[in-house]
Amino acid sequence: MEIVSRVENGQVIVERCLGEEQRAELPEQIEGCPVTALGDYAFSHAKPKTDDGDCAVCGEKLLEVQLPQSLRRIGNYAFYGCRKLERMTLYHQTEDIAGGAFTGCYRLRELYVYMQNAWGYCLKDIVSELRQELRVTLDYGDGTAAKLLFPEYYEEAVENTPARILETHFHGSGYHYRQCFRDGELNFSEYDGLFGEAAAWESVDFCIELSLLRLQQPYRLTEDAKGIYMAWLMEHRREAASWCLAFEQQEALEYLCTFIDWSADELFELIREANEAGRMESQSFLMDHKYRRRKQSVQSFEL
Repeated sequence: MEIVSRVENGQVIVERCLGEEQRAELPEQIEGCPVTALGDYAFSHAKPKTDDGDCAVCGEKLLEVQLPQSLRRIGNYAFYGCRKLERMTLYHQTEDIAGGAFTGCYRLRELYVYMQNAWGYCLKDIVSELRQELRVTLDYGDGTAAKLLFPEYYEEAVENTPARILETHFHGSGYHYRQCFRDGELNFSEYDGLFGEAAAWESVDFCIELSLLRLQQPYRLTEDAKGIYMAWLMEHRREAASWCLAFEQQEALEYLCTFIDWSADELFELIREANEAGRMESQSFLMDHKYRRRKQSVQSFEL
């Protein structure tokens, strides 16, 4: 991939990437100068005054992008119209995200953000601009990480005729989830406190995944919030187990079995479901779990 750039005050501004790649990974430096900015329309097919045509890595050609730690600014409409962009990796030090940077990025659903020495409003600005469902991994660099889901939402302008004004109505819990930031930092207590709203608005599958992500990666998870997630999963235990089998989430299934007291009939049904779905590893685990449960029950009876 060839990078078209310019240098200002000893810092590199990336203007364009050329090549046939669908994945763009920008370097920390070019010719000894740090890469600190993406220029306006850098990855957009709508970049004005350019005739690079099919040779640019832009628009619907771009599927994934990895931005360097040195990057500080993403220019105006940098990813405008990148309708097939699915995944982005960046550092929270990217503090300036210009207007419309992610307009039209409807498939961008995975963000991986390195949080070391974080400052600015990087995460807040990105999730605020994207209304679709987002899976976000926050890597704190010391072996700890948080995995989060942000629900989708949409706005509707409703006319209030007597008052002669337009009112904005929000549908879905995603809008409130995007307000859980204080001085640019995600407030985990507020995030977890919205689960009741998510349970009312979002699908059962969404709530299963959100609960399991928070419980398995419990970064800044309070005991109260942990109890709420676990209680909801126990109430929806059958759906949660089926979700694990359907999406081949073996670790999540094993985690459920650490706190859910399955009945013999439930385990029989889950083993049958695993067999029908061809999930041999899950079937073996569930059969072993059933055997250990029965053995413990017999020992307890003998005592």
